[in-house]
Amino acid sequence: MRAFSVMFVAATGLALCAAQDESQNEQQQQGRPLNPRSFATKTAYWDQRTVDDYDPLVLSTKLLAQEELKGLKLLQVQQINRHGSRFPTESNTLKIIELLERMQKNYSSVIPTWLRNYTLPYNVSVEGTLAPTGAAELFNFGARTRNTVAGSVEPALPTAFAKDKFILQHTYKSRTRESAKAFAKSFFANPQDVQYIEYSKKGDRFLRYYDECPRYNAEVADNATALPESAAYKKSRAMAYNIALLKSKLRLPSEAMITEVDVESAFSACAFDIALYNTYSNWCTLMDKKLLDSLDFAEDLDNFYENGPGYKISYEISAVLLKDVFGFMKDLIDGKTQVVGNFRFAHAETTLPLMALLGYGNRTPLLASFTADEIAFRGFRTSVLAPLAANIDFRLYESKSDSSKHFVQVLVNERVAPVPGCDGAVFCELSKIEELWSYYLTTYDFDADCKLN
Repeated sequence: MRAFSVMFVAATGLALCAAQDESQNEQQQQGRPLNPRSFATKTAYWDQRTVDDYDPLVLSTKLLAQEELKGLKLLQVQQINRHGSRFPTESNTLKIIELLERMQKNYSSVIPTWLRNYTLPYNVSVEGTLAPTGAAELFNFGARTRNTVAGSVEPALPTAFAKDKFILQHTYKSRTRESAKAFAKSFFANPQDVQYIEYSKKGDRFLRYYDECPRYNAEVADNATALPESAAYKKSRAMAYNIALLKSKLRLPSEAMITEVDVESAFSACAFDIALYNTYSNWCTLMDKKLLDSLDFAEDLDNFYENGPGYKISYEISAVLLKDVFGFMKDLIDGKTQVVGNFRFAHAETTLPLMALLGYGNRTPLLASFTADEIAFRGFRTSVLAPLAANIDFRLYESKSDSSKHFVQVLVNERVAPVPGCDGAVFCELSKIEELWSYYLTTYDFDADCKLN
């Protein structure tokens, strides 16, 4: 019974249940007018390490893990990290600008005072680039990673970068490169000596595998009919409420036209106000909790099917990355590599499918017809699984009493939790890991799955 309960925590605990959200809502907001953890994948990184400590089962699991850790020696750390908080992409920025200029041009006498002469603090010249807050997120994460590998186990991973010991790799996007550099500044004693591997825009099968899969792009990413639940929700009563609320908050006359795209743009502008500037006094004044929860769910509807467990191909293509991670574990054990740290910096489209593949996040399909309670209690939340700077940390250990035994720990956003499928174990024996992941490690064929018929 205990194993089943712990497994439930592992498989669904990373998506906070609504009961917990509601009971801790005031504490979470910490006096803020809106909950900053309600912006789907635009949610700024937040500390989830103790979020479930109200649960005695979670606490007992952590205490047991602390004792088990004393008998283990850390051999290797591998991470897949999403870039930190960034400026809006070009398309997102242009939509926000269009809404702003339309309001100022046509309704300057009625819109809220702050909006009349307001100027966006960013423009397309910085689109998609890492923001200072994003660099700080990765710098701080690097420092926390260093503390965990240096203070909790022996021997510690080397503090100095050496190219035979460490790999730092990132995509062609500058925000991933700058995230890697920010991480390295706090993780290594000699960050100036770190060498980085940058994958080209084409042919990146590990960090942007989704770009390299023709069938995924044809059937899901570029298919206008692939997200029917999302399309239905945009026509729902909930979205009609959101449009009416925004129109009211903007003090617009009845004949003024506001669309769901405008609502999404205002939502994004509020999200970036919080993530980049920690301010709630501008765009966020146009929101209320009901609208925020609705738009958070609307974005989850997209991501559940496009990057999550909604379609098999959306998450199974991440197997190429999982196989690469496992290969480095085996190669270290077999003496084929000396790499003790492999740090990969990529995107939400990289981390979220891999989380789904591993069993994190609830797979119950999200539907546009969900009631308010079903939305509140849903088990798939990208604000929890895939905030900015989200991370998956694979750690390989060796038993101190039996060097032939090896164990794997998986941390998602730094949370200590059982490995899904491993009978409640936080440290899963490598042979069990091979069994759990065997299909994706030995049978799954990326090229065959991605081939267009």
